[in-house]
Order: sequence, then structure tokens, then C-alpha cells
Amino acid sequence: MSDIHPGIATANPDANRINAHEDYLTGGGVMTSEQRRELIYLAQKAEEPDAYRDDLTALEAENRIKLLRRKLDG
Repeated sequence: MSDIHPGIATANPDANRINAHEDYLTGGGVMTSEQRRELIYLAQKAEEPDAYRDDLTALEAENRIKLLRRKLDG
């Protein structure tokens, strides 16, 4: 059944659900293990321990990685 139109069945009940690929494209998903490792490494090297948080999205992690790289490149 459709939430928008009660009584009408949808062909794909998962059609409105955001999938992992869409999360990746929008940066809304959790950071990847590669981003996690790099962010931890860069945060330690830049002496910025607050730059790493375990609950960052992929987009937030990428932005912090870029900022830390700029800081370290001088």
C-alpha cells in the first residue's frame, strides 16, 4: 500500500528508500574505513585530535581530510 494514496499498492515498496549508493553520492552515508584511517592519521599528525569523530558522514570526513591536508602542506 502506498502512504501517499492508501489503497494503491506500489510495484516497489522500497522505491522511496535511500540506498547506500545514493548515500555515497550525496555524502550522507557514514565515512568509509579508508576515510576513518586517513582522518585519524592526519588529525594526529596535525595535532588536532578534535578533528576526528566516529559519527562523521562521508562528506564531513572528506572535508576535514582536505582541511587537515592543507594545514599540513603549510
